[in-house]
Amino acid sequence: MGDRMVLADKIVHYLNRYLEIGKIKDYGVNGLQVSGKDEVRKIVLGVSASLELFQEAVKRNADMIIVHHGLFWETGRGRIDKVMKERLKILFDNDITLLAYHLPLDKHPKVGNNAQILKRLGLEFIKQFGEHDRQYIGALGELKNAVTFEEFVKRINKVLDTNSLAFNYGPKVVKTVGIVSGGGGGWIVEAADKNVDVFVTGEPKEFAQHFAKDGKVNMIVAGHYKTERFGIQALGELLKRKFNVKTEFIDVGCDI
Repeated sequence: MGDRMVLADKIVHYLNRYLEIGKIKDYGVNGLQVSGKDEVRKIVLGVSASLELFQEAVKRNADMIIVHHGLFWETGRGRIDKVMKERLKILFDNDITLLAYHLPLDKHPKVGNNAQILKRLGLEFIKQFGEHDRQYIGALGELKNAVTFEEFVKRINKVLDTNSLAFNYGPKVVKTVGIVSGGGGGWIVEAADKNVDVFVTGEPKEFAQHFAKDGKVNMIVAGHYKTERFGIQALGELLKRKFNVKTEFIDVGCDI
């Protein structure tokens, strides 16, 4: 298993359709970001495009790299600075293709970051959560059996291998959980509107703690990186099954 050659274009077209990249407004470039060799035998996956990830991918003979956070954003500087030059150079020198999937990967109902967190926490999906551009990028779930907030924080820390910031401003015993991974702190407003017992995100906005307190919602801030590893891992497993190519997730740590 996992020793087959696949055309890079075939993988790109498949993922673009599977993740429905045209159906949501994003501020990152989704899909192909850097074109490399035509044939792919090894895919490396990681959360964020960084020089360290690229260097590790070269060591592992990667033909393609797929990330959640790519190189190109609407808020970018619009020029190739020294950092960007070094990152691009290693891709060009090794003829490696770079793909990135941002919000389409957050929102996907199967391999998405939020769906994966929901599944790993043992939550039953109730409905979509985290409205963005008239769609939803998060998920609302329910515990089969209610637990104390402290017990749920311990579960989050164990499953995500993290050390969360926990704000116990809501019910002492919790059952409903709204999740928006990464920088989703702004959706504390929706959590309060929908009377969610616990809101889980990666990074909060400055106002989020005050809003959680005033809205009487428990909030867990579990780390941007830690909440966005599972989606890209699930994508790698999907590609391994679909195309029978070698895939490897590289865990380049980040404290944020």
